[in-house]
Amino acid sequence: MILVLLSLSTGTSTQTSGLLRNLVGAEITVVNGTTPTFPGGSGGFSGTFTNTGGFGGGGFGQLFGAGNTLNASVVDSVGKVSGVYAVSPQLTTTGYVNGETTFLYGIDPTTYSNVTSGLNIASGSMLSASSTENPIVLSTTIATALDVTVGSTVTVGPNSTGGSSFIVIGTYNPGSTFGPDSRSAYILLPAAQSIAGQANQVTEIYVKTESPSLVSSVASLITSTIPGVEANTATSVTGAASTLSGTLSTFFTVIGLVALMAGGFGVINTMLMSISERTREIGTLRAMGATKGEVMRIFMTEAFVIGLIGAGVGVLIGVTVAVALPHLSGSTTAATGGFTGGFPGAGAGNALRGGLETALTADNLLLSLGLGVLVGALAGVYPAWRASRMSPVEALRHV
Repeated sequence: MILVLLSLSTGTSTQTSGLLRNLVGAEITVVNGTTPTFPGGSGGFSGTFTNTGGFGGGGFGQLFGAGNTLNASVVDSVGKVSGVYAVSPQLTTTGYVNGETTFLYGIDPTTYSNVTSGLNIASGSMLSASSTENPIVLSTTIATALDVTVGSTVTVGPNSTGGSSFIVIGTYNPGSTFGPDSRSAYILLPAAQSIAGQANQVTEIYVKTESPSLVSSVASLITSTIPGVEANTATSVTGAASTLSGTLSTFFTVIGLVALMAGGFGVINTMLMSISERTREIGTLRAMGATKGEVMRIFMTEAFVIGLIGAGVGVLIGVTVAVALPHLSGSTTAATGGFTGGFPGAGAGNALRGGLETALTADNLLLSLGLGVLVGALAGVYPAWRASRMSPVEALRHV
């Protein structure tokens, strides 16, 4: 039972983390940690705002032009930080679509879909690695203002007088009719870098962690280990996710403790019955000169062996149940993971269908086996002590 509960706890944690990754956007946004500078010459505006980037492409850096950017090589550095699940670079800049001022978000479609919750596509499709040359996805607000639809060709450039031709492959609902996102468009990252004149540069890096509980520590690790960057977190999302994960862990821990107590009482009962049935044997041993310590060692050894055999058999049954449970509950992707803890994110879809996920790990197997032996040994202490204290004269009355 302990092994099944541990595998359910691990599997559910993995399942929940995967589901949250699919339902929420990026948990961390990495931006340039230095004070952004803005064009304007000696008499122009000199920015003093911190480029916080923001979740979804906002921020002072984008609002006033383009704050300090990051070299694209930082993306690989962030991806190697312990606890990071996936990263996606983005370059946010201002441009013109058919002469209309527009916020342009340059993204990598493959990683963007892994890290963010995606766009609310109203018509057409989202950018993909196989998109046609120079594809663009417009917000419904800007598409209406320009009177264009999916399949239309628009001119996109850094100014209102020129640019390159882009094909509208989709439109999306920005969620608000105000703010930068209402007048925005998504294009491929290289195209955005070309328009902004920022080759091999990005303005923000979106990060998703392996677990919501790791967000704060991963953000701190990114800031402390990578020079010149700042990691901002979505505290409201990660706080709720951490609470959910903690509640699940507490739930399975309490059930596990109850199971341990039940197992301990079972061993105590077995040992006490064994002593009761072997009173004559104990009396004979004591009459022949066996010491209290020797009698106690005999029964302690027996309790240890019972615990070892019981734990071994229990682990085998537990493995069988843990592997079969997801299939019996309607899930078809039991995350045994070759004793590596399962696959991160596996089962997110099954969570919506009610399927259970289990994950067998080497740690869980060893812990279950160890607990079985330990409970057996500890539960045998009192019966062994009671047997060693038995009076030889009283015991021989049963001979």
